[in-house]
Amino acid sequence: MQRAGAVLILSVAWLVGAPDARADTGVSPLSRVTLLADVGYSYPAGAAETGTDTRDVSFGLVPLSLIGTYDLPRDWSASARFRYALNIPTLCASAPDCESSLGHDVAATVGIGRVLPRRWHLTPRIGLEAGWEWLMTNLSDSGVAASRSWNGPFARLEVFADLKSSGPWSLGPAIGVDVGVYSHFDLATPAGQTSGSTDATIHAWPTVSFRAGRRL
Repeated sequence: MQRAGAVLILSVAWLVGAPDARADTGVSPLSRVTLLADVGYSYPAGAAETGTDTRDVSFGLVPLSLIGTYDLPRDWSASARFRYALNIPTLCASAPDCESSLGHDVAATVGIGRVLPRRWHLTPRIGLEAGWEWLMTNLSDSGVAASRSWNGPFARLEVFADLKSSGPWSLGPAIGVDVGVYSHFDLATPAGQTSGSTDATIHAWPTVSFRAGRRL
């Protein structure tokens, strides 16, 4: 999936950049790079697998993302993202058990984006990404612990409202949604471990976040 995403980015970069390559020879490649970070909240929707609603194992995610973008001609850009998120558990009877039941979600993506015309004193930026996600949930009850994890491919569509589009800084809210399927699961309990392929069903993480970044 990530290799396919990289091929997509390179193909689009060549298509949009080839006609302007001669005009951009004097621009430093490093000046096209922007590094960003954002923090937000993701709501669970859909099913982790057949018979398991994602809301049964998560009240939501608190994601922290690190994003790098590279400007291409004609207002296009390529991007790469790494996300780590705490998973808020649903089933725990005490504060120690809730703390022990915290899970996490990790995702990595590559994508392509475009700057839209400036409106209402902000510059919207739309992006489409593809990648892989790993979700781990834990359940602790009086010192007895079990964990279940899923992983699989997903795609992300988002809009970032850049409120500070002049100068090197970027700042503003973003809304997006991840839609994917978990293709594999792992289950660990005191009785043993098991893993295998899932009965794939669609899940989603609608997300709101706040983002800040700077061009190098």
